[in-house]
Amino acid sequence: MRDRLIRFFWTLLAAIFLVEAWLWDVVGGLIGAIVAALPIPALRRALRRLIDSMPAIFALALFVVPVLVILPFKLVGLALIAMGRVLLGGGVFLLAKTVGLGVTAFIFDVCHARLMTMPWFARFYAQVIAFRDWAHERIDPYRTAIRASVASLRARIAARLSTGAPSLARKLAMFRSRVRARLRQPT
Repeated sequence: MRDRLIRFFWTLLAAIFLVEAWLWDVVGGLIGAIVAALPIPALRRALRRLIDSMPAIFALALFVVPVLVILPFKLVGLALIAMGRVLLGGGVFLLAKTVGLGVTAFIFDVCHARLMTMPWFARFYAQVIAFRDWAHERIDPYRTAIRASVASLRARIAARLSTGAPSLARKLAMFRSRVRARLRQPT
């Protein structure tokens, strides 16, 4: 029982990590696309040149700033949830999380080369990538099984809809007409 609980814990941790990594990729890519669509590529190049000319610790500070700026908003969201305003608090928390992830991913993209000049950061980054690979090994069999189940379900639904069986809408219409007919009958 203990081994199953530990295995479940690690699988859950791997799944949470992969969701965060997926959000990092998607939201970071979205922020990157927004920035690329804006007429500021010169500003981006200038920012990259500025970061490359500064000490690596500056790049690290710049990378950490969005996390520190967004943290109060996340805390406000959690406080709202604790006060019973679940939807508002959840919305504030998710918005802060999304914006924080996007901005951090964008800044990481700009600072990546400079951050990798710090040996401890490069080792830490390699560990994070190794953990992501481990998480994929742990979760991918479940993803494959879920995709197979969904494909099977879709095939069964398509087969059911392609037969001459009455659709749900027709069944509801027939049921409704029977109920109306019974209501019209004199008692």
